[in-house]
Amino acid sequence: MVIKILDRATLGADTPIELLSDLGELEIYETSTSAEAKERIVGADVVIINKVKLTREIISCSGKLRLICVFATGFDNVDLNASRERGIAVCNVPGYSSDSVALITASTVLSLITHLSVFNEFVKSGEYTQSGTPNRLVPVFHELTGKTWGIVGYGGIGSAVGRIAKAFGVRLIVNKRTDIDGVECVDIDTLCKESDIITLHCPLNDSTRHLINRERLSLMKSGAILVNEARGDVVNETDVVDAVLSGKLAGYGCDVYSTEPFGIDHPYNKIKDLPNVILTPHCAWGSYEARVRCLNIIIENIKAYYNGDIKNRVDI
Repeated sequence: MVIKILDRATLGADTPIELLSDLGELEIYETSTSAEAKERIVGADVVIINKVKLTREIISCSGKLRLICVFATGFDNVDLNASRERGIAVCNVPGYSSDSVALITASTVLSLITHLSVFNEFVKSGEYTQSGTPNRLVPVFHELTGKTWGIVGYGGIGSAVGRIAKAFGVRLIVNKRTDIDGVECVDIDTLCKESDIITLHCPLNDSTRHLINRERLSLMKSGAILVNEARGDVVNETDVVDAVLSGKLAGYGCDVYSTEPFGIDHPYNKIKDLPNVILTPHCAWGSYEARVRCLNIIIENIKAYYNGDIKNRVDI
């Protein structure tokens, strides 16, 4: 069996991918352009990708390829129809990063609501020493107790965030496709109107693309905090920038972007240096524990496929 990894550089240098060698011949590429991916999948039995896009054109050159393993939960970078037509199985890894993303989500929210970066810089810059005053209480921050935290998408990640949020004494409201017992579920507009904090954890599809746009931002409380840990295009990025610059949003955090990495013409360049904005480089999924967990599940997916079992298949 020939196993090819097309974008090793996105997986973390300390991820023990050498474990895959026990399954077959392993070929590793740090990065792959579309043209390179088209060439490299030739001769592979199994391809492992994280961010590389496998389009119909690329998949049409797949030769003997039997299995595509996505080193992620989301699989929108694979043309499933093209894969099905060629009899190529596609597996993802659900649930591996819930605790990791929840950790970064909560860290972002807490930093924004407490202005932690502002206070930290005040001390590091020497201003605290020079001030002669033993404390500083501006910008003003507030406790979470009694606030309303709205979560959009309440799967493994959203529910993990919910458990953390409830520990701070918030009222938790949730927007999801189907109601669940024991959770206050509301429609998206109600969530926008009533939440002091909104965190996004839903998949990207036709119904969630630009779910948070100028209209829904206008429904939010002045001074709300918004954090996007879903996909970049779940929000209209230009509309979010306008909401930050106008003061409608008191804080914005984001780990995902419509283009990754975003370029010099991206709207977030207008706000990236503001103290009430936290932008992270799509790292929330990637704690060491989550990456090892993901790798182990990929190994299980490959074994299952070659044993004739169905495990984490997204093409059927």
